[in-house]
Amino acid sequence: MMHGFFFEPKELRPVDNEKSPKLNEIENRPGYYKWWANKKDFRMILSKLGADFDTIIRENVVECFDEFYCVYVGIAVKESVRSRINWHVNDKHDKKRVEKGYLSTLRQTISSIVANNQLAKKETNDFIDRLKVEVFYSNYEINSIEAKTEIEKIEKDLIQAKLRVLNIRDNEHPSAQSMKKTLQKLRKESKAKALE
Repeated sequence: MMHGFFFEPKELRPVDNEKSPKLNEIENRPGYYKWWANKKDFRMILSKLGADFDTIIRENVVECFDEFYCVYVGIAVKESVRSRINWHVNDKHDKKRVEKGYLSTLRQTISSIVANNQLAKKETNDFIDRLKVEVFYSNYEINSIEAKTEIEKIEKDLIQAKLRVLNIRDNEHPSAQSMKKTLQKLRKESKAKALE
């Protein structure tokens, strides 16, 4: 199995109101990334989505690495991987961003699971800080046809090959279908709660 470069999200947060030096270690190139949860957090996610950890493990449908479970795959084609990771790690939670759908899709999902409220920045950050993010780069230029073709194919293949419980779009994995419906419902409810 090919491995990328791992980063701890809490190291990617601003320090003294300045961009994290660690964030600059992520290259300014297109690519894709995987988010990994520890066993305890993976169990919690599955529980909130109405799935059983032991069943999922027994079915061997999730990608595992060193007691971490891949929960989300994302891509960066029109911008760099650094920009996308920064968006997921450091995005702001305010009513306007929630209402317009500008909040990072990963943050929308995590805030819906951990707090049932898309304005819950602290709870979302606390959860994200326990994850690991693995980054892979493309050799093509940002926003090029070649990068788009290559990276979108990789994303689709990864989402179909193994269960990615936090991916909604294009997630047709057989084990994801009931969880995806639950997740969509949670996201709708948590957005409504944020806009009350």
